[in-house]
Amino acid sequence: MSKFNRAFFFILLLFLSQKAIGQYSISGYLDTPDKGKRVYLSLLEFNNLYGINEKQILSSTLTDSLGYFSFEGNLLSEKHALYRIYANINEGIEGIEKYDTEDLKNFHNFIFSNNDTIVFEKNKKYWFSSETNTNPIDNQLKEYNQYALKLRNEFADFQNNEMVSQYASQMLVELKSYIFQKKAHPLISLILIGTLPPSAIKQDLKEDPKFYSQLQENLNSYFENSFYAIQFEDFLVDLNKEETQQELTYYKKLTYGLGALCVLLIAGLVFSILRIKQISSKKYTVTDFSLTSQEETVAELMLENKTNKEIAAELFVSLNTVKTHIRNLYAKLEVSNRGEFVEKYKNHPRD
Repeated sequence: MSKFNRAFFFILLLFLSQKAIGQYSISGYLDTPDKGKRVYLSLLEFNNLYGINEKQILSSTLTDSLGYFSFEGNLLSEKHALYRIYANINEGIEGIEKYDTEDLKNFHNFIFSNNDTIVFEKNKKYWFSSETNTNPIDNQLKEYNQYALKLRNEFADFQNNEMVSQYASQMLVELKSYIFQKKAHPLISLILIGTLPPSAIKQDLKEDPKFYSQLQENLNSYFENSFYAIQFEDFLVDLNKEETQQELTYYKKLTYGLGALCVLLIAGLVFSILRIKQISSKKYTVTDFSLTSQEETVAELMLENKTNKEIAAELFVSLNTVKTHIRNLYAKLEVSNRGEFVEKYKNHPRD
């Protein structure tokens, strides 16, 4: 199931599977000179707290001449869920823009249900940040955010990648302990998971699988095996798939490397065997030749590294006669120079 399909399925379940018992109210003022601005209400996936996706928009409304807006109805879930309210700074742009700086913030995440009321007061710098929410779990979220901010400030000096990874792992351990002590709602635990790098979660999943299995049970119980329980299950499956894929990639590369090494070794072995055969053939191939007594004498003197003149003087023959004998020797032994002749003649068996 693709990400968008899961999100659509999630939203559809959220709206249609719950009985509309209570009635929610979301209202407030947007402190901006622009009137008639469009305000959006979105449902968030637990691991997509900072992205803005048009697929997640549930509803939108326009502010009046005073900047007032409101959402009311009874179609939200009776279960606690994570929502976002936001408005674009520039109405003329296509799509959705998101600002979260020291000078401006145009969105706010909050936990809410079909029975809750939230009122946003005017705030020129941070839109939607001044609010009163009747949802009790949202107050836990604020407390968690304060603690998480404290931890981030403590680990703020970590700069390199190794230290950042260590920081994420340490922060995950601290937050898990904090949530355990506070007996936080499972949705708060999910938000914790969504704020940390998947790499840290994947490593912690190996070291402490009990925490994640318990969280899955709590989610299944509260959300009745739907909504965020499905998302979390998919999230863990994706982590395991990624781990498996990384292992397969590693072993595939290792197999390719070993295969290439084997090919090189086999090629080297074949080359060495052929070279040895070539040298052996060159050294020990017996050529059937017969020499005259004079040619044998000349050959023996050549083995003694005597020059043609020295051989002629020792045998009392002319230099041309010596050269003729040498040419005949080269022809019989099938060589082209003195070096090859000496090498072959030395290794040729003689009676």
